[in-house]
Amino acid sequence: MSTDANKTLVREYVDTWNRGEVDHLSQFWAPSMVHHTRTQSQSVDEVRRVITEFMAAFPDLKFEIGDIFGEDDRVVTRMTASATHSGHFLGFPPTGKKINCAVIGIARIEEGKIAEHWGVTDELAMMAQIGMLPPAYLAAMT
Repeated sequence: MSTDANKTLVREYVDTWNRGEVDHLSQFWAPSMVHHTRTQSQSVDEVRRVITEFMAAFPDLKFEIGDIFGEDDRVVTRMTASATHSGHFLGFPPTGKKINCAVIGIARIEEGKIAEHWGVTDELAMMAQIGMLPPAYLAAMT
């Protein structure tokens, strides 16, 4: 696929998520897709589980693409995620508070599907916004 086609695929993936059609996200994934986090790599089944748990906590999650770049088989996005903390998250009860945080993603496209994804979310900002972190910790991090 061309770089433009790869970027279109990633935009469609984000649009599908933003419409709340998370059950349809897997149509964009290669069967052996791997998602890489800061600490581990996750299979398709693990990604489904994580998405299900996260969406239970933040059901109105939306991504806004700020920048999208592509070269060869890679597409990089800089996005802002926003949502309402409406369900339990990592054992923390719902607060009803809004979150807004940065997300960086890199997708490797193979035969029109996402074969690998690397993602980094500003989880510290997200946890601070819902009150999961003590003020002293946040003050030390500024």
